[in-house]
Amino acid sequence: MKRLLLIIVFLVQSSLIFAQVPYSEKSYDYLFGWQDIYASVPDVPNCKEGALTTAEKEYVLEYVNFIRYLHNLKPVVYDYGGDAEAQKAALIQVANGQLSHTPPSSWSCYSQEGYNGSVNSNLHIHWGISQGSQIDSRVPVVGWMIDNMSQNAQDRCGHRRAIINPFVTAISFGRVDGQGPKGWSMAAALKFMDNVNGNISDQPLEFVAYPYHNYPPNLVDKSWYLSFSPYYDMYQCFGNTNIKYDNTTVEMTDENGNSISVGSYIWDFEGWGAVHNNFRWKASGLQDEVKYNVTIKNVVVNGQNKDYTYWFRLTNNVYGVKPEAPVLSYPQNNATNVSTTVNFSWSIPSFTNKFQFQLAKDIDFTMKVKDTITTANGMIVKNLDAATTYYWHVKAINENGSSDWSQTFTFTTAEPLPDPPTLVYPPDNSTDVPRDVVLRWNTKVGAEKYHLQVSKSSNFSGFSTIDDMQITDTSYAINPSDLEYNTRYYWRVAAYVSGQQGPYSTIWSFTTKASDPVPSVATLVYPENGATNIPLNVTLQWNAVQYAQHYTVSIATDDKFSSTSKVITKNVDTNLFQVPANTLEPLTTYYWKVQAWNETGIGDWSKIYSFTTNDGSAVKEQIITDGISLSPNPINDNLYIKFIKPIDTKARLTISNLLGENVFEINLNQLMPDGMIHINTSNFAQGVYFIRINADNCIYLSKFVKN
Repeated sequence: MKRLLLIIVFLVQSSLIFAQVPYSEKSYDYLFGWQDIYASVPDVPNCKEGALTTAEKEYVLEYVNFIRYLHNLKPVVYDYGGDAEAQKAALIQVANGQLSHTPPSSWSCYSQEGYNGSVNSNLHIHWGISQGSQIDSRVPVVGWMIDNMSQNAQDRCGHRRAIINPFVTAISFGRVDGQGPKGWSMAAALKFMDNVNGNISDQPLEFVAYPYHNYPPNLVDKSWYLSFSPYYDMYQCFGNTNIKYDNTTVEMTDENGNSISVGSYIWDFEGWGAVHNNFRWKASGLQDEVKYNVTIKNVVVNGQNKDYTYWFRLTNNVYGVKPEAPVLSYPQNNATNVSTTVNFSWSIPSFTNKFQFQLAKDIDFTMKVKDTITTANGMIVKNLDAATTYYWHVKAINENGSSDWSQTFTFTTAEPLPDPPTLVYPPDNSTDVPRDVVLRWNTKVGAEKYHLQVSKSSNFSGFSTIDDMQITDTSYAINPSDLEYNTRYYWRVAAYVSGQQGPYSTIWSFTTKASDPVPSVATLVYPENGATNIPLNVTLQWNAVQYAQHYTVSIATDDKFSSTSKVITKNVDTNLFQVPANTLEPLTTYYWKVQAWNETGIGDWSKIYSFTTNDGSAVKEQIITDGISLSPNPINDNLYIKFIKPIDTKARLTISNLLGENVFEINLNQLMPDGMIHINTSNFAQGVYFIRINADNCIYLSKFVKN
């Protein structure tokens, strides 16, 4: 049978236990689907109490005897002769929506049998529940054991004393669910008072204490009264009345010897639960899974001064079993390439209080690295040796002993992590940095790749602007569109060795430059306006315009540049443009103009120049943009230029800045032995530079960035 336990709020009246859960507006006159509880279904409006199944009665009996077992008390049997009175007592409580040990004859569904059952039973009621709620029949038993809800005998704990009364021999249990004046309700009665005349001479005991030894936490309210009853007459329940508690005190310590604060002493000899002596107190700060030692001093028992000592622990491990061995989970067995900081984890077997963890460099655990006790099912171990095989296992421990060792797992740590790279360029806190900046860092020996992060946040929280883990070089050219103008960015780099990412470098920052203004008007240089005898493959030249990233060159056969007269319109990145072959005609006048532009905007067109071509017989001069290679680029102080094909050593090299100003010129009278040109640029300012080499009727063009 599936039993649904509800969270209940206890209310109290007349030393009887009430409970209330949310009220249902629906009204029902019958039960449906409760065949596991009832052999015949109650019909409260017609005063029919129904009957419980034998299995349900035995279910409650087993739970009562389980509680008695915890106190070393003899089990009770089921009194089927008391069934009718217990069942009719529960009917009276439901029909009237309240509890009474002495219900008046004017109450609905009153009967003499129901009255007798009410007088001799623990009573309990839930009201306002929905018709489909199957409250577990053990719930009333739990409420009677906690016993913190009686109203006119709130601190007497009589219901508890009835269940753990050593002289009780039998019980009957009644339960009725149905429609009452306060909505759908469930009432229960535990009839015991006709069965308290047993004797315990065959199993004598000195006292009954609550809680006692290993005890379920769900039967205890830690803020409510603990209780104690001594016994000296083993033959009759009512013979244990010569007890005095006037000078009685209680001392409690935890398993570590720390004192527990106790107080609120009370006692009585009133026979609640048919137990005519009971001493009670409260203890502060009780916790589960802690062993408490209790000493009760100066109890006068039948004229003798006595002290009593016992212990209890609130635990679900009430049978005192050892835990099973844990199951290891991480790192997995035979794992490789494991970090040198390992977060071990394993399962938590039932009834486990703590674990013993061992880590060693050999399978026999003679070379232990760590041997410790922990209450958590995990352990972090740092600074393990790299490229080393380790072995580990765990055992579970509780107060009853320890489990066997778990299975032994092994793992091998990864190769040593690389040191963090050192950032090189741009220097930390640089400003006015172009958006196409090339980030550079030093090389780490053995590094397979690098992880670069660029972010607006100094702690790299959220999404990074750039987060690339597949970089194989020690530089990274940023796409200008990835960065914003006039913005501060933070960057760091980590290296990978043997698949492991090492620590990040220190964090540097740079601030991008503000957006460039729109370029001004270009000034045309060659051919001069009105020039004649110009070769058909002429190289047009104009002064470089500051802030220009690109130029548009337009050539036409009239100065209006109409669509029918346009010869060519071309976008270029330098201030030179060689007219392609077969574009111009001999002995023809052409008009040309240039427009500079960048991301910010487009400048005005230059003045319009004209030139007239020759007859086509002149030597043609060719512009080559891929004939030389530059290394490195960007550069710091040394630039190396290598020609793809051999050239005339009488060539001349010119370097100019963005303004078109020549900053370096040299005749290439002799190349280096390896065919390269070496130029020291240490006195160059940061920026973009253009290279022009005139040789062999060719013009070689290229550009580089100076850091």
